Amino acid sequence: MATAGKKGDSPLVAAAAAVDEELRAYDALAEEARRLDIEGEKSLRRATAIIQDSASRQDRIQERLRALVDEIEHARTRQVQSLTALLEAARTLEARTQQHDAILQRFAALGESARACNELAVSLSQRRAAGLSDGEMLAGLVEIQTSMAAVVGEAEALTARAQTDRWPELARQVDSVRQQVLAAKNKLALAQKAMSQRVS
Repeated sequence: MATAGKKGDSPLVAAAAAVDEELRAYDALAEEARRLDIEGEKSLRRATAIIQDSASRQDRIQERLRALVDEIEHARTRQVQSLTALLEAARTLEARTQQHDAILQRFAALGESARACNELAVSLSQRRAAGLSDGEMLAGLVEIQTSMAAVVGEAEALTARAQTDRWPELARQVDSVRQQVLAAKNKLALAQKAMSQRVS
């Protein structure tokens, strides 16, 4: 009797092995029938047995083929399910990549804005050393703080977006920029307050 394949084989492999085993036995019967020379009672009985055995094996082959077809259909269903899952994963990947890229673009723009604030502060310091008046210095400090406030606001919004979209590492990086700019803004605010008191 045909076996269902080796232990551990998948149902599909086992079904295919069962069909193959039955076909090998069927082929062996056909080969024996071709070689058999019926010339006596013994060979006559053997030929009869071969034909009877082949008829029963034909039924088993059909049964094994039906089982194989069922396993093939099951495999096709699995393949479709896996394909659906992979397509969904690909769509998720595309959406997440777009989210990530959008946040990175805003983060890059935030960095440029922070650098621009720093350049304004450096320029104001140089102009002060060159003799900038207190009034002009105060106006410059106000301008820089306004720019920094915009950077801090954008950083807060971008941090919230990164957290909502589940990009914790980006959220931490953006928040680090926010803290640095806010610290610099607070220092400028103290400098502006001290200068305002001197001017008044």
